[in-house]
Amino acid sequence: MKDRSALVDSPLFMMRLEAMGLLIACLALSEHLNLTFHTHHRILRADRTQMTVDLREQLAKRRASCIVAYLQPFRIVESDDAAQPWNVTIEEVNRQTWDYVKLHEIAGAIDVGLDNPYNLVVSRDGALALPPLSHLRSDQAAVEFFNRCLAGLLLGGVYCEAISVDSLDTGSIIDWKYLRSYRTGQASSNRFHELIRYQQASSMEAIELMYPRTVRFSQLASAMKVGLSVLSCVARLRGDLLLKGVTGIARRDWNSGLSNLWIVIEQIVSHVWDQRIVGQAVIDGAPKSRRDQLSDNRTWTVAVKLEVLHQSGFLDAAALQDLSVARKARNDLAHEGQTPSETSALAALSALRHLLGAVMPEQRIPLFDLNLSDHAISDPFAPREPRAIEPQYWMEIPKLPNELELEQLEAKARLNVPDDGGG
Repeated sequence: MKDRSALVDSPLFMMRLEAMGLLIACLALSEHLNLTFHTHHRILRADRTQMTVDLREQLAKRRASCIVAYLQPFRIVESDDAAQPWNVTIEEVNRQTWDYVKLHEIAGAIDVGLDNPYNLVVSRDGALALPPLSHLRSDQAAVEFFNRCLAGLLLGGVYCEAISVDSLDTGSIIDWKYLRSYRTGQASSNRFHELIRYQQASSMEAIELMYPRTVRFSQLASAMKVGLSVLSCVARLRGDLLLKGVTGIARRDWNSGLSNLWIVIEQIVSHVWDQRIVGQAVIDGAPKSRRDQLSDNRTWTVAVKLEVLHQSGFLDAAALQDLSVARKARNDLAHEGQTPSETSALAALSALRHLLGAVMPEQRIPLFDLNLSDHAISDPFAPREPRAIEPQYWMEIPKLPNELELEQLEAKARLNVPDDGGG
């Protein structure tokens, strides 16, 4: 056997010992590098996560989703601090160069009873935006809420018309300066706004941008406040029916005007009956059987309720007369299919004025100060008064075959000029 000390002193042993030390050092370095890598990876991942959170928060502040509808008829909404009023020239119309950015500008936000901090946002071209809250995320709910807001404007003295499901767009508010709409509803007003916002409207369509109806944002906010106070007072009153009824009057659609307004009238009568008659019975301590009897609509028809309200002094004779005329015309329409007259449809509007005046005697309701003829469709069969035409702009109408010759003959006939080929 060899001496152990000799083995330790041998070169081979020393080489093996150095190799083992080097291996141990490499393993230690590898473990240190691995620990350092994972540490840096965790730091990088944390930084990236924080960056993603910050970016999302930044994007959320810059773009907010919304549900969009439009004021109808079209009007420009001027903010109270607008530097320049809306103005478009005929050259801009013909060249499609109007300032489309201004159409997207936000004019302001109106309190419509949503939870803080949400409001109804209004843009310069009359777009209305609501937040996509959970209770508004169905087409019927969104349409009903929009129509309630529009009815508030109507009651407050700003003429508006109802929207329907095909009037809804989706969109977003960008940097709280602009309102952009995306998916387009199929209603004609949505199509018009899409074209003017994209600078794609034809001259015949874009001519509406030159001298549009305008309203100041402060007027909208004031009208909404008055109108919503009325709707809050008579919670049963459906905004869409009120809008359709008044629109029917303006458009000479007596069927729609009368039938929708009569439903609104019945809603108000039911409200008054519950407040004044049933409510008084409750205050007087009447037994449940009497309260149930007073709430029975089969016993207490609308006609009977109106008579009782008249006898109690709530309705005067003029109101009862208008209500009687409107009620008979509505029954003739419902049961006999008889088209109501203009007089009976206007009686329904007058009856509505009497009822709301009785419900809120201290409140002036600007709806009834509106001149609906300013928004009305004229009777095409009524004689037209001759008046001079002084057009500022015109365009050539493409002629049909032989139409020019026919127009020349008609002009000669009006002037009693004999035809050149006559005897």
